[in-house]
Amino acid sequence: MKTLLILIAAVFLSPTVFAQPVQKVVPVQLGAKAFKDGDVILIEEVRSTSPRLEQGDTVTVKGRYRLASTDLASLQLLLTQVKGDGREETDSKQTVNASQGGSKPFEVTITVKHRGFLHLTFYETKSGKPFGGVYFGTPRQMARAADLSVSHYLK
Repeated sequence: MKTLLILIAAVFLSPTVFAQPVQKVVPVQLGAKAFKDGDVILIEEVRSTSPRLEQGDTVTVKGRYRLASTDLASLQLLLTQVKGDGREETDSKQTVNASQGGSKPFEVTITVKHRGFLHLTFYETKSGKPFGGVYFGTPRQMARAADLSVSHYLK
């Protein structure tokens, strides 16, 4: 009995049981994008638990941003849902505080919980209104998202 308990404890306390899923670099295609003059979000690397960038995957995006149109903003990695009510829980790993100035690095992570299209978007800190961003995904996803409009970013 004691041996069985030790074996069970070893399995449950093993680092592999608690290890994060392995992420690998995946190629992405950019989709619809729009920015105010001087603002930009540059994706340098996308890592994911699968190349499909779909439900169940954990996706990490590293890149650089430049914010010129306002002093402060929130840069968020989110998903535009294909089906559902559009509501989604977010966590702190999906957001970085962006500040005005030269090129600055960022890293954000999302666990994809719905079907849809990933995007990086600047949001006003007070109103929460989006004012610039870029969609990205697999070539197939971006072909399906070809009709997405980002004109509301510039209003």
